[in-house]
Amino acid sequence: MEGIIDPEKLCMRCMQEREGDGPCPHCGFDETKVPRDPRDLPYRTILNGKYLVGRVLGEGGFGITYLGWDLNLERKVAIKEYFPAGLAERQRFQVIIPSQDDVEYFEEEREKFAREARILARFFSLPGIVTVRDFFPENNTAYIVMEYLEGETLKEYLLRQGGKMPPEQVFSWMRPVIRSLSQIHRAGLIHRDISPENIMVTRDGTVKLLDFGAARAASPRGEKSLSVLLKPGYAPEEQYRTHGNQGPWTDVYALCATIYRCLTGEVPEEPLDRRIQESLKPLADFGVFLRPGQEEALRKGLAIEAEDRFQTMEELEAALYPEAAKTPADAGAVPPARKASGAPWKLLLVLLGIVLLGAVAFGLLR
Repeated sequence: MEGIIDPEKLCMRCMQEREGDGPCPHCGFDETKVPRDPRDLPYRTILNGKYLVGRVLGEGGFGITYLGWDLNLERKVAIKEYFPAGLAERQRFQVIIPSQDDVEYFEEEREKFAREARILARFFSLPGIVTVRDFFPENNTAYIVMEYLEGETLKEYLLRQGGKMPPEQVFSWMRPVIRSLSQIHRAGLIHRDISPENIMVTRDGTVKLLDFGAARAASPRGEKSLSVLLKPGYAPEEQYRTHGNQGPWTDVYALCATIYRCLTGEVPEEPLDRRIQESLKPLADFGVFLRPGQEEALRKGLAIEAEDRFQTMEELEAALYPEAAKTPADAGAVPPARKASGAPWKLLLVLLGIVLLGAVAFGLLR
């Protein structure tokens, strides 16, 4: 049918049509010459009857994210497959768990993955979070379909910018992420893997946090889980402990570490090392000078002990952006009307009295 894109002609790297075999004329990719990891789904796998799988966009401890193509709407999507590293293997398309001891844990976490995807789908309008479009179980695992963002990760952007950014740009970009996280936290979810690698800078200059649902899917349960929950420099001390008390304050630390990295070009030392000897350098050592109170707020967000940090994103925002305390938290809210004061009327009466006395005096003099 005219106008319908043939999936067999799509390039698995850029999802544009090409004719024949060989390198893609748009991006130069030649799928026959790039080795495929056996853990990854094969190119052109069809999921849920309508999503075609392309190249791998990223892999982490919780799963694999692919570039996908929505066959019905004919647009790019990102497909996140729940595939915990060190736990799962693949036989053709099916995800298998070799150790029977791990099956129950895998199934519990897969159900959490599903519940969190459904919750996140309700927050499609948040500006700082990637939008969830679909969710479905298949291949003995589960998949989240998200909007595909054209751009680069914050980590890639920083490399192009020489390692760091101006403070005004950093705080402008991070504010919508902070506000979106505050609403997600109210729904009972935490990210637990915030870093420049999981923040996307889109082509229009906005930023969005990625991999939210997947990051919360694995709970701390022994060394196997801990190994995928830690990102050195961005993880707070409670993530180093099997039964560490994690909450919004955990994301506060990771986000402040990300801000510190953007401002200075350096990742903070790991909290366990800082506990032995504090090594968090002042921003002035990097030639960075913030508005009054901002550096103190950043250091509090990076406090080693959870109880010494801001406990919520709202507290962090109020400290980093002092004007936030003077304006409605919701950008669309209308401030309450002030009660009319009687002072202007009193002044008007006094002025009127002066005019009348002047008129009387003028009449007597005549």
